[in-house]
Amino acid sequence: MPIFRYRGKKKNGEDIKGEIHARHREEAVELLSQQGVLPIAIMEHHVTSSAKNSKPDARILFKDTYLFTRQLSNLIKAGVPILRALEIIQQQTSHGGLKAVLDNIHQGIRDGKSFSDCLSEHPKVFSPLYIAMVRVGEEGGNLRETLVSISEYQRAQNEFLLKVRTALAYPIFMACVGFATVIFILTFVMPTISKLFLSAGQQLPLPTRILMQISYALRAGWFILIPAFVLIVFSLIHWIKSKKGRSTLDRLKLRLPLLGPFLLKVEFARFCRTLEILTKNGISLLRGIQIAVPTLDNELIRQDLFSVKAELESGNSLSKSFQKCRFVPVIIVNLISVGEESGLLTETLGDIADSYEEETAEAVKSFTAILEPLMILAVGSIVGFIVIAMLLPIFQMDVLAR
Repeated sequence: MPIFRYRGKKKNGEDIKGEIHARHREEAVELLSQQGVLPIAIMEHHVTSSAKNSKPDARILFKDTYLFTRQLSNLIKAGVPILRALEIIQQQTSHGGLKAVLDNIHQGIRDGKSFSDCLSEHPKVFSPLYIAMVRVGEEGGNLRETLVSISEYQRAQNEFLLKVRTALAYPIFMACVGFATVIFILTFVMPTISKLFLSAGQQLPLPTRILMQISYALRAGWFILIPAFVLIVFSLIHWIKSKKGRSTLDRLKLRLPLLGPFLLKVEFARFCRTLEILTKNGISLLRGIQIAVPTLDNELIRQDLFSVKAELESGNSLSKSFQKCRFVPVIIVNLISVGEESGLLTETLGDIADSYEEETAEAVKSFTAILEPLMILAVGSIVGFIVIAMLLPIFQMDVLAR
């Protein structure tokens, strides 16, 4: 639908300008008049080719939806109608994909659809949790408060992911630098030194011979090694994406000594936080379970918690339903039981989420504090072995010369 830029005056004489969607100029004038605006100038805005070619849902990141939610809640709090709020956000954003999504939502609301129904048409951008909470906010007349809750939830999730990424950045950088250094030495430095060693005509030490064989294999078989490496990576990715591969990997991760308990806390922190947000905003516990479980990453835990739905439908309490689950920690079952008896289930879920989020944050901090020196030690050991293997023949020749 064409976009018209206009300049006009309100009934109180205030100058106003903006954009409006209409099929033609006459419809734009009529729509402005209905809004109490006297149009002075109307000009069709021709969208650039990059914006026209932008596809809804294309490359819209988590931070984009968070920023959109925060801006929308602030505008609605200020008394701006939702259609006008969407227009303002659409004008301000430079993200072509988000512009297209907001345009579709704007048009859907104008056609009589609810805001939540319009959001549900973009499942790659807005999660079932997001859509369900907006729908409850619409029905309860507290959309602004609901949007604030969603943005706070998104902010907390984003901060946790940012902490993990920041903590792992240095070890990953060290690993990449170390790998690149080793490859450079083996493929460019070692061949030159190998010619010198071979020309000496003496028996080389075992570490030097091993290093020379690795260097030769890399140089002579790179055209086989690189495709083989790519094939292995793609096969592994394809296997992980399969149902059997994902289930096997998730089972393996939970059985690992240190990683398993950590991932279990991460998953239940997310589950309890999501369920807390949902129940706090008026969504029933049964519906909350249906929405919260798919937000988890581990397939085994998801399958385990999906059984809770049948238990709740049969009349059991949440704590008794959790007792039949394999992966729910006993402490969560006990705390949930106390929360149900005291009528403070939502607050209890929040307390569990707070506790597990603190524990996982401390675990990440401790893990990275240990990982950094381990990475330095590992890279140093590999480089040290290469240096020693290269220097041993030189020491040997020096001894023989004496």
